[in-house]
Amino acid sequence: MINNINIAKNLKSNSISIALDAYKSNVDMFSNSVDYLRDYLLKLNIFLYTYFLVQYNKDLEAYALTNEKIINRDNNFSKLCKLGEKVLIGYSNKFSSALKQNDHELIESALEFINNNYNKKITLQAVATKLHISRNYLCHLFKIKTGYKFCEYINLQRVNKAKELIEEDKKTFEFISFDCGFSSQSHFSTTFKKYVGLTPNEYKKQAL
Repeated sequence: MINNINIAKNLKSNSISIALDAYKSNVDMFSNSVDYLRDYLLKLNIFLYTYFLVQYNKDLEAYALTNEKIINRDNNFSKLCKLGEKVLIGYSNKFSSALKQNDHELIESALEFINNNYNKKITLQAVATKLHISRNYLCHLFKIKTGYKFCEYINLQRVNKAKELIEEDKKTFEFISFDCGFSSQSHFSTTFKKYVGLTPNEYKKQAL
């Protein structure tokens, strides 16, 4: 039985050779039959189109239709074999693009969650679970995409909000500490000085 899932899952740039080997192994079963090979390529093309749509919400209809036209007009077994390889490489390039877009969307969702919940307890595991990815992958991706470690970004958001409240001069440090999500007033003071270079009181005197 032909397993196209194995091909689809290995369309990443670092494993495309595995996908191509699986494809060649499948092609060997057709014994130079152009009709069987064409039918296989058409089904593989539709399968990969569907796979991208379901797994990555990436609609490659235009690319799939172009492939279908090219596959249908060739009657040479050898050329069709090579065409199949080109189709896979093309989907591999689309795969890389889809992953980058998917990663961008994941980070955008993580940032939105943090920005809306900075005043609550936020853990790496909780956000990773919400995004349906591992905490290690989120940690790695967050650093690459934002330049900050996960906890650093949360602290910066809290400190920036605290700065706004201090400048308004309407709330006590105790209230600001709680309202911005710090575990205690001492944690607030320590974290604030770490990122601003001044204690909350020093910043207030300078800002007002």
